[in-house]
Amino acid sequence: MPAVTISAGYGAGGSPVARAVAERLGYPLLDRAISSAVAERLQVTPAEAEEGSVKRSFVERFFGVLAPQVGGGVLEPADGGMSVLPAQEAAQFREQAEAIVREALPGGVVVLGRAGSAMLSGNTDVLRVRLFGPKAARAAHAAQAEGIDVETAAKQLPGIDRARAHYVRRLYDCDIDDPALYHLQLDSTALPLDACVDVIVRAYDGLRGRPSPTGDG
Repeated sequence: MPAVTISAGYGAGGSPVARAVAERLGYPLLDRAISSAVAERLQVTPAEAEEGSVKRSFVERFFGVLAPQVGGGVLEPADGGMSVLPAQEAAQFREQAEAIVREALPGGVVVLGRAGSAMLSGNTDVLRVRLFGPKAARAAHAAQAEGIDVETAAKQLPGIDRARAHYVRRLYDCDIDDPALYHLQLDSTALPLDACVDVIVRAYDGLRGRPSPTGDG
């Protein structure tokens, strides 16, 4: 089940690097499409799927058909409504996201974010990558990529990093910055993004015992 998972801090170039790696390997890229598919399967909003938790009231959840899908794992509030247990919510999001990724695994896939490194940590033929860099450098990169000023990017950075870390913690109870999750960690603010792509592709070929594209490794 070959794959590359890429986890990236805000401004670390996760999207362009993942797209380029997918193109080089000839694999499909799964990123926000995972959240959209999970939202459709669980009848939640895309924002809820992004966060891995449901923010609506128990009444909205009930009529959204989320609670019945859980089975017997519901609470019965005093007013007679139904509410899904938080732990079961996380399990639902995790189960659906994993199903979507594993459907794509046999043919090879690149997974950007969505706790892919934690999800596939037990798979020996999956290369797990983390892109990072100093906050100031990542803010500068994000500002350039998004066409915003550096001050705005710097203000957005902590919240976005925190949300991504929360998703991994909530669904897999692990730290997004734990080096044990990754085979390869790259400061993509210090290295050119195309160099990061080259390193990732060569590392993936090495992990799977394939000759590199240049034939020298």
